[in-house]
Amino acid sequence: MKTFDLDIFQLIILLGSIQGLIFASIIFIKRQLRMKSNIFLGLMIVCIAISNIQHILIDVNYLDEDNFIRKLYLPIQWFIMPMFYLHVHELFLRKKLPTISRYTLFAPVLLVFTVHIVHFIIRYNSIAISQMPDYYTPGLLLYTNLISFIFNGLIFYLIYHLLIEIKKSITKTLSRKAKELEWYTMIIRGFVIIASLGLIITFFVSIFGINHNLITYTFLLLVSVVGYYLGYVAVYKSITQPKVERVKTPITRTGQNTLEKIISYIEEEKHYLNPDISLTEIATHFNISSGYLSQLFNARGDQNFNDYINELRINASKKMLLEDQFNNYTIESIGIECGFKSKSNFYTSFKKFTGKTPKNYANQC
Repeated sequence: MKTFDLDIFQLIILLGSIQGLIFASIIFIKRQLRMKSNIFLGLMIVCIAISNIQHILIDVNYLDEDNFIRKLYLPIQWFIMPMFYLHVHELFLRKKLPTISRYTLFAPVLLVFTVHIVHFIIRYNSIAISQMPDYYTPGLLLYTNLISFIFNGLIFYLIYHLLIEIKKSITKTLSRKAKELEWYTMIIRGFVIIASLGLIITFFVSIFGINHNLITYTFLLLVSVVGYYLGYVAVYKSITQPKVERVKTPITRTGQNTLEKIISYIEEEKHYLNPDISLTEIATHFNISSGYLSQLFNARGDQNFNDYINELRINASKKMLLEDQFNNYTIESIGIECGFKSKSNFYTSFKKFTGKTPKNYANQC
């Protein structure tokens, strides 16, 4: 039976990775935490943890000479920053990621995975573990690791640019949101410093062949600490911070007329029943910007666009739950008929606006 021979750095990284996997599992399982922005954050933590565990298992020679995981070496670290980008995008914008952004995030990752898999298939019987002693020997491992730092630099830039654009669109009254943006900007700076150190370390170790264990494990620890800190704080913020009070701002007569047309379009033509309706789609239909449309709804009252749409859907579902002609419908079917894409979204919104589950509402009324 294989045994571990770990030094203190390897032990800390391994225990931290296990703890990270447990924390991510809690995010995925617990309904209160299972919002999209947290899901992406949990996936980022999983990628950090699995990447670290893979490094440790390889470094301590725990995997056998012919072990396919050792020979394949999945470059999981390539997924870390794309998941962070998706987290930030969902947290602040809550809209579908543009196609060009999806390609930018994942096309390089899929390409690198394909290269590793093809290399694995072609050379499976000829690759010996002894020929791949570490990540700094010139070859596929070294080159993909070096390129990953460049790729991460691009993602850092995209996230930073996204934060700057968001910061321009918020008002001084949204002080909590501004503070949150500053906090994420600080996290980005931390990741940039760590990535720069990693690139320098990889370059010098591969060129001069120095003993890299202490430097490498320090780098992995830094990545883990920043990543897990980000995860814990962001998840904590998502469940403890109070809702921001929306400050009503006056709108022009033209804006009021536009808003009335939009409300008529949504309510009278029942476009709220369309599960794919979005702020961007409505804005495009009326030839205005999504930011301006958002301002119109914020000035209208205490609801944002999503809450407005969901309340209309819930009101429609309440009628269906009480009408005899829909007795043969399941609760999930009623939710889908009213524009919700999933049973969980329907239940969450119904309880938010009524304080009851759909079944309890139907039974009590």
